[in-house]
Amino acid sequence: MNIEWVLITSFILLILGLSLIIFGQSKKIHVLKVENQKLRPKENNDELIALVREKLKTLGVVKTVKYLREHRGMSMIDAKQLVDTFKN
Repeated sequence: MNIEWVLITSFILLILGLSLIIFGQSKKIHVLKVENQKLRPKENNDELIALVREKLKTLGVVKTVKYLREHRGMSMIDAKQLVDTFKN
């Protein structure tokens, strides 16, 4: 009975510790995203839209997303949402 309580307590402490680590990492990620937005040069939306439309015609959806990620520094989600907006 005593060993069971030790195991349960250890498991709870492990989960609590991992939760704190995850929370800390998500906070750091948020701070880095905000800093990245500040450092990234502002781009004219019309130019970006024209670029996306051109790349969609020549490269297709997947390679356009890849291009935006590699050459424009966009996240996967942002690039995919932008491409989905103009793919029709």
